[in-house]
Amino acid sequence: MDALNRRALLSLDFVIVGGSIAGLAAAYRLCKAGHKVRVLERASGPVRRAGGVRLPPNLTNILYEWGLGDKIAQQAQRTCGSECISLDTGEVVGRLLWLEEIMTEIGAEFLLMHYADLHSILHAAALAAGAHISYNATVVSVLANPPRVRLANGEELQADMVIGADGPHSLVRDAIEGERENNVSDRSSLSTYLATIPREQLKKEPDLEAFTNAELGGPQVWRMLLIFNWQRGGSEYAVIAFWPDDETDTTEDGWDISIPRKKFVVDGDSRHRILDLSPNLFRIRYVDRESPSEWTDESGRLLLIGEAAHPSFPCNTQGCSLQVEDAEVLGSLFSRLHSWDQLPYFTEAFQEIRQPRCHTVHSKEKMGFQLVRLPPGPDRDARDEVFRAMMHSGLQGWDEGKIRWQWEELGEVFGYNAREAAEDWWVQWGMLRERSQKQGAPGIPIPIEVTEVKIAQDDPGHEQ
Repeated sequence: MDALNRRALLSLDFVIVGGSIAGLAAAYRLCKAGHKVRVLERASGPVRRAGGVRLPPNLTNILYEWGLGDKIAQQAQRTCGSECISLDTGEVVGRLLWLEEIMTEIGAEFLLMHYADLHSILHAAALAAGAHISYNATVVSVLANPPRVRLANGEELQADMVIGADGPHSLVRDAIEGERENNVSDRSSLSTYLATIPREQLKKEPDLEAFTNAELGGPQVWRMLLIFNWQRGGSEYAVIAFWPDDETDTTEDGWDISIPRKKFVVDGDSRHRILDLSPNLFRIRYVDRESPSEWTDESGRLLLIGEAAHPSFPCNTQGCSLQVEDAEVLGSLFSRLHSWDQLPYFTEAFQEIRQPRCHTVHSKEKMGFQLVRLPPGPDRDARDEVFRAMMHSGLQGWDEGKIRWQWEELGEVFGYNAREAAEDWWVQWGMLRERSQKQGAPGIPIPIEVTEVKIAQDDPGHEQ
């Protein structure tokens, strides 16, 4: 039986805190594995966040295996590479094309789509699989043994397991680690701005019209600005800008909070004002957050996934991918559940499988981000020369060395298969434990102690 259709002999009741991509994907996958799932989301309804997301092959592979390929294809746009464009001069200083043979070997496409469209597809899939999704459900405390959550309305919900898909300010993480004064390792002077611009509006701007005819489909990278020609039949552009903070600006930030438009005019260059074409902007501050050392408590009844387990900087390429990979590994492991003493073993296995992968991807993403946003100076000049050399070399065709280099660069990240990672762990370690259990080895005890973390309902830092 394939992993997606395998159902656990022991069915659990899960409560998932947070109904964004990570929460919905986990809900879908756990329901398919034979479990009962309730998702608690503090928002008033399904998320309709503005802006675009990237779906690299390691993500689209999973969505295709889940049977969502047709729905994704209706909303997404294919891309085959990216261009690097100077924000100061408009010059194309580099171009990276992904070789068709390599993408074919990886087995999936790189797609671009609207965040709300991806969220809507996963929302519908989770409901169809049997998940129950509650909105206006603000969790104010999380407890363990027995696992339960308390809501702002006074209701208490008990479950066999509580999963934290509630972002970098995770309540479930607080219940595992204890309350933290600060989990910020680096608060930079940057904010991330998100905007959506109608294609027709760009066509009216003589110096911006060229971006409506992008050959590659995006993304196009400027020094501190990313532009996507991608979504909804090419009728919209998504723009992501990393821009210096104004220290006097105390406007609240968040992907669901619209803020007044800002002027991005520098030296009168109209390319800097592209964000001002959007009717509204969304902003979140760039913060480098520390990952928790433990993703689960000793009982195995509390578990972190997504941004609660491995926070990253906003709008990175693999953000949604890692969250959906988490869901696939979680579903694959818990489709094999047949006894209570497997719980702490499976949650530890989840971290063992996912933590190295997430660390590797975040490290690569951070290096790429720092390379793109270099300020004017010798380092940036040297980078641009390397980009130009690679672009001119690429125009001369592909030799064996270039093909091998791109495969090594893309294969590790794009070629990762979350289902195979979970199944490989089972063959190497899970089956070994099963055999030892049958031979009379003692089970793993589940400790009985209650921990509680309370968060004030009006805490502005609390996110679900």
